[in-house]
Amino acid sequence: RLELPEVKGSEGLGGQLGFSFGVDGPNWLLPSADRVARVRPTPNQLPSELSLDQKRWRFFDSVEWHKLHQLMCDSGVLSTQRDGSCVVNSERAVSMLVLTAIHDVMKLEELLPEVLAEHAPYKGHAAGETIYDHDEALSYVLEHDPEALACFAYLSAEQRRPIIFTQGRIGFNHGWLVQAEAPPGALFSTFKDVIVKEGVSAQDIAFYFVHWLTDLAGAEGTPLRGCEKFSVRFPQAVLSSFIRSFSIVQRLADQTETELMENFLNVWWPRASLGEHPVGKHAIAKMRLVVQAQSAREQAAVLEAFDRIDENDRVTLSN
Repeated sequence: RLELPEVKGSEGLGGQLGFSFGVDGPNWLLPSADRVARVRPTPNQLPSELSLDQKRWRFFDSVEWHKLHQLMCDSGVLSTQRDGSCVVNSERAVSMLVLTAIHDVMKLEELLPEVLAEHAPYKGHAAGETIYDHDEALSYVLEHDPEALACFAYLSAEQRRPIIFTQGRIGFNHGWLVQAEAPPGALFSTFKDVIVKEGVSAQDIAFYFVHWLTDLAGAEGTPLRGCEKFSVRFPQAVLSSFIRSFSIVQRLADQTETELMENFLNVWWPRASLGEHPVGKHAIAKMRLVVQAQSAREQAAVLEAFDRIDENDRVTLSN
């Protein structure tokens, strides 16, 4: 749980400290404010010059923790109360813990299922065929033999639903989105089909992103030293873009693929440096190019270059 000034009763929770720095000593105490202050890097230090603790501090200082908190609320794992405090939604949290426990279990080849005749064909697999893709294998078991996984079988139908959704093939490439590398159909059409067919809600999409984050964070477990996967190894700009985009992608439950892409480009437009977003037939091309630029200087330069090229070239980029 995070300590945030806008969340009543969160004083002293210190989740950010544990996530960034881990714990000290045999009693697993959070690091003191003095220890955190001592490892603060100087403003002119380059990333290559930072020690591990200085990388942790920079992570601690730069993450938009309120957005991670909002993601937990959006997913239903946390529930906001009328007085501004938050409580854990135990049913939703149990679903997340079950998913965390089982989502990679089919990486053990001994557990891979064979498709029974009465279920064939199953996602392209014929009767008697072993499902080697671990996500599809788990989906098959969850759908047709849930009792095989006791912790999943224990859950109610409502608790099972978001787990089954997270194991589906949604065809979503997050990197393509935050770099504006693909048109809306390629990015979202499969995802949108699953949402429509399965009645997926914005809350379930947020649940998927919580799982996505925890799965990536736990890929290299270092619990006593915090989440080193994110704090010292993962590119901060990329992680920030992912976190910033979560609340936008949740809207796919209620928006079309094109509406969502336009929404994303509008939110991503750097108004502070470039003013209001462009309009007209070249607007989308300009906005995508600006997303792909990595600094205010580069963003201004790419817009200037776009306006200098031949109109036929501008039309080609816009189409």
